[in-house]
Amino acid sequence: MSWNSDPLQTCPKTGIRASQTRIEFGITGMQPSVAALPSVGGRSGSLGRQVLFAFVLFSLCSNATRVAGQGIIVSAGGAVNRSMGGAATAAPLDAMGAIYWNPATISGLADNQVDFSLDLLVANHSVASSAGPFGGSTDAEAGAVPIPNVAWTHRAKNPAITFGLGVNGIAGFKTNLLSDPTNPVLTPPPTGLGRVSAEATFLQLAPVLSIALTDRLSVAGGPTVTTGQLGVEPFVFDAPNTNGYSAGRATRYHWGGGFQVGGYYIYSPTLRFGASLKSPTWMERFEFYGQDAVGGPRILTADIDLPLILSLGASLKASNRLLVALDVRFVDFGNTAGLGDPATFDATGKLLGLDWSSVLATALGVQYSLAPSLDLRGGYTFNQNPVSDNEAFFNVASPLIYQHMLSGGSSLRISDSTSLNLAYSYMLDNSRTGPIFAPGVGAVPGTSITNSLNAHFFSFGMSIRH
Repeated sequence: MSWNSDPLQTCPKTGIRASQTRIEFGITGMQPSVAALPSVGGRSGSLGRQVLFAFVLFSLCSNATRVAGQGIIVSAGGAVNRSMGGAATAAPLDAMGAIYWNPATISGLADNQVDFSLDLLVANHSVASSAGPFGGSTDAEAGAVPIPNVAWTHRAKNPAITFGLGVNGIAGFKTNLLSDPTNPVLTPPPTGLGRVSAEATFLQLAPVLSIALTDRLSVAGGPTVTTGQLGVEPFVFDAPNTNGYSAGRATRYHWGGGFQVGGYYIYSPTLRFGASLKSPTWMERFEFYGQDAVGGPRILTADIDLPLILSLGASLKASNRLLVALDVRFVDFGNTAGLGDPATFDATGKLLGLDWSSVLATALGVQYSLAPSLDLRGGYTFNQNPVSDNEAFFNVASPLIYQHMLSGGSSLRISDSTSLNLAYSYMLDNSRTGPIFAPGVGAVPGTSITNSLNAHFFSFGMSIRH
């Protein structure tokens, strides 16, 4: 994982070697081979096995991704990238982080590589509300949520061409709040919402092709194929029954697509820049099974996409041992179907959207090579909050309110080809407070609701170079 280990850094001019719902009541995440590019060899015999293995793992993990990040976007791809606070747009340290944030940087990986990582998210979410003199607080119980990630890169016989494949949990959330007669917003219907449960799962397949145009510049792109599963209780994105809102569970995994492009430029042996664009993920209309007022079948619908993300990055190799990376991102929630639509009820009582704002996010990461076999890392992530205080009620089950995250981790090379990666992130406590809203009424005078959240990420992974 050391920056020095990249054979692209041997170029004499440049110093380079060439070789992500059940949403909730939501209402309710080169060292380019752009250098001299000596041949790496095709290794065609192992190529098919590597791809097959990645797809098998994809199949096994496809039900396991329920996460929180920049809004609902996961802020890092894998243990190595997480330990850097998500900074990777101009500082690829492994295949997973490179494909996740800037596919152009896979040209700079020293070897063909396969990465595996598993995150465990443990979120502490609570909802407190009051109405006049009455008030109470309820803790959610979501447990430890697994987030799988797989990445693979392979340099072609033409060393200017590198292929990659990422399979990542990219977005989502999960929470579960029991009906609570002491908490006004969670009292049983029709007085309150009753039990609130939400779950969002978005898994993305991202094949990429990166081309080294010169010894300093690489460009890359590829399609993204995304599958998502949502469940919402109560389902406020469609008109209520006469006895309240139905629960809604997506009838199946729904599909969508988009694309990503990126570029990487080596200004000098110590200073590098990167940029990438992830298009919106345009999902098909979600359909949900619900019930009418007498328990008969009812089909509910909602339009929910994932946002455009623009990332700009720079990295500085301050010494042979020290690397510093900085990313700045724009996440366009405000123009995303479902997420950015106004948080208002129409005449039927249907909630039109969550009214999230577009946000800026930054990621700062530092890597220090303590020994040839051991790299230490630390990172800090800051996000503007897409949810305003006035929208706290509409995000009871998807509070998504973290703004500050601290990360750390390490990689231990246990052989010439294998490294073990560990990381930990802590999302600091944050909260949003606003009034309770009701269809046809708007903000209810004398009421208040507060969403509070902190969370822990534990990441484990392995990188295999070949």
